[in-house]
Amino acid sequence: MATSLPPRKGELDSIDPDEIRTVHLPLQKLDKCAICSKKEGLRLCSACGEKVYCSPECQKGDWKQHKPECGKTDRICIQSFYPLLALLMEASRLHPERPRHPAQMHKIVNSPNPSNSCVCKFPDGTSANLILLGDPCSEELFMLNPAQWWPTAETPRIRNKLAQRFVAENYLLPAVVAVSFALLAEIYTTTADANGNRRIRLQYKSSPIADFGIARGSVDVKSQDRFAYYNVADESFMFGQDPNDHYWIYFTTIRGEEILLECGMFVFNMCLMVTNLGPYLKHGLPPITTVPAHLVAREHRQVSVRLHYEKERFSVLRDPELQEAVRYSRRFIPSAHTAKICRFMEKVAGRPHTSIEKKLVMLWAIDDCEVMSMNLVSREYLNFPATPVIGVFEDPGEMDDPPQENEAWHKYVMGWSKKYKRGQITTEQLHAAFRAWSDASHEVRMQMSARGATKSNKKNKQGGGSRGKI
Repeated sequence: MATSLPPRKGELDSIDPDEIRTVHLPLQKLDKCAICSKKEGLRLCSACGEKVYCSPECQKGDWKQHKPECGKTDRICIQSFYPLLALLMEASRLHPERPRHPAQMHKIVNSPNPSNSCVCKFPDGTSANLILLGDPCSEELFMLNPAQWWPTAETPRIRNKLAQRFVAENYLLPAVVAVSFALLAEIYTTTADANGNRRIRLQYKSSPIADFGIARGSVDVKSQDRFAYYNVADESFMFGQDPNDHYWIYFTTIRGEEILLECGMFVFNMCLMVTNLGPYLKHGLPPITTVPAHLVAREHRQVSVRLHYEKERFSVLRDPELQEAVRYSRRFIPSAHTAKICRFMEKVAGRPHTSIEKKLVMLWAIDDCEVMSMNLVSREYLNFPATPVIGVFEDPGEMDDPPQENEAWHKYVMGWSKKYKRGQITTEQLHAAFRAWSDASHEVRMQMSARGATKSNKKNKQGGGSRGKI
């Protein structure tokens, strides 16, 4: 088992050469015959998938030289393997060292049910679903007594989904970097040899994966599907995860076809889930029943709306520093190699990493490597379903909210929050005001907002306006 602790003095020198890892790069493209350089009728060696020929004659003529490096290759279809990657990312969200989100540590005051508009437009032009954070609450209450954490949820299912979306907020980048590093360290350091070791490689349909890495960009998210948070006690405000700063994994085949793996949009209410996870839940993974994941492949592009808009991509497989960082990863990851992983993370993000991101990416990379290694050594992938079972975790009443109601809600919540901050109303009265909004019709909501705005304007003219801002 690898650790991120620095090796003891002299420990690197004492490592068995067989434990030192080297990345074996697959062919980058199917362009010409390895023997005669012809570009027509190309096909891969059926045993290893690592050499290209144009004819049986060229393949037979090359066999004497190719035989020592050929060997057996276990080809893992990305279509059946990706649920394991999604599970690793979901396990990172449940990791005990991951900081809890403020929405997990405060009671929810308002009623952000799917049937109720809580969308607000903010001064910077951004619109989001506003979550009002009330009294602090313990982790025990959040986990074991969720009805007290959010009492106005229409159903337990809706409450559970909102809680899961809050858990999914933030730290997407270290999770994506960690699982990508594990792919590099555990799959692409394998090769066939005379001792019976097998080469393991990913493929899509019949085409080997030639490259994989991380894409940075934006995703198409509606206002009601992203969060903003307002703490009514201290008037603090924060946006949730930014859809314009998003990360996903890409895979490119030897024929140039591209596949995307999206595991970070559950927080944005994109709730495509992989279910029936029994074959994947071995070797230390928690008993998770469903995980958010969407494999964007050939068949999906033909029928689906485009969601991803890439700005830049960064190869993991062909990054020289990451190739060096896997060298001792069977035993430990030295501090110099930790620095390489963190530099790669900074390169992807386009900014310096935070101390918590550095801590999390190394914890998760080590965990992901261990779980993936045990799955590969025991060849669990032979038992993975060829086509994973997909479901949708949706809510009743999900709909786009009218813009005028979003503005009205913003005025209403600010007015009542200011009263609470000035001590003019109690917590119970504040909660009652938000429940009244939830129960009101569209016409009544417009009247409620107008009354609140009129009172606020009168007070401002008299010099009694609140200092609270968003």
